Amino acid sequence: MLAIINAHTDADTEGRQWERLNAAMSALVGPMTAKERNLEKALIFIVRERQRDECDVEIQAMCSGPSASRAETRSVPTLARLAAVEILGCATPAEKVPAVHALCAMYQDRFGLHARDYDEVREALQSEAVQHICDELAEWGIATRA
Repeated sequence: MLAIINAHTDADTEGRQWERLNAAMSALVGPMTAKERNLEKALIFIVRERQRDECDVEIQAMCSGPSASRAETRSVPTLARLAAVEILGCATPAEKVPAVHALCAMYQDRFGLHARDYDEVREALQSEAVQHICDELAEWGIATRA
């Protein structure tokens, strides 16, 4: 649908493709309920926090020495519990548990393999990429590790 919208974008609608996509999706499947909107906000919160954690881990790996303690990326269930309280306002376990399960399921449906807590192959590729960048910087005389 986004490809169709992009193909039919003119000067008046340039830059508003996502707005038009959301309007088309609402027309197709109906408007979102307040509960669905809140779950979407909570899912966005989880994705942003997870991305922030991943960036923090990468920055710490580049800036600190090999003997420094390593920061960890919070798991999806941990972030879902946080989102249930902070975004959805769940106060009791009876409210929290179904919300956490729903958020974890939504994350798994949208992002599939990335929902795992730890992926050895991904970690190895990231480490290799960081090492390659550090090596390139070292060739230019820029220190990257203490």
